[in-house]
Amino acid sequence: MSNSKMIGKAIAGGLCFFGILASFNAAQGPASAAAPTIAEAAAPAASNLDKQLLGQWQGTVPSGQSFTFVFAPEGKLFLMAKGPDGAARAKEMRYKVNLGQKPMHLDVGLSSTEIVQTVFELTPEGQMRLQLQGTNPGQARPNSLNEQATVFKKVSEATALPADTQVIGY
Repeated sequence: MSNSKMIGKAIAGGLCFFGILASFNAAQGPASAAAPTIAEAAAPAASNLDKQLLGQWQGTVPSGQSFTFVFAPEGKLFLMAKGPDGAARAKEMRYKVNLGQKPMHLDVGLSSTEIVQTVFELTPEGQMRLQLQGTNPGQARPNSLNEQATVFKKVSEATALPADTQVIGY
């Protein structure tokens, strides 16, 4: 199974992100220099909500394992976690948002050909609710968030990964 399919299944089912990122050991290296299609469609001007999204968001799946999404400028998104060896790893992806929809739309590019379409909201408490459960590459976007939506807490405004993070390219 390809790395992007494993990440897609993790995003889709809220599976063990640590185990998935650990499986990237053989694929470590710099991110691809090719411009992804999903980033090209990003809106040119950032709104206040766009700016609120930038930074590091930590979530926990029902199994109790936590991971971090890092929303960076120019449509870059990283799924970051520590592997079993303690090393920080991040899978580079792309994202695009449509803030004009309710709930807001989020497209996550796992690769140049695989996109997961989902929905999210920013809560008055400053958290993000993201529908991961029931989403898969190539499937229709959910119409709403349900009780299984993953809740993320913003833990940092930083959009850069720690210097020692091993990045698995797009």
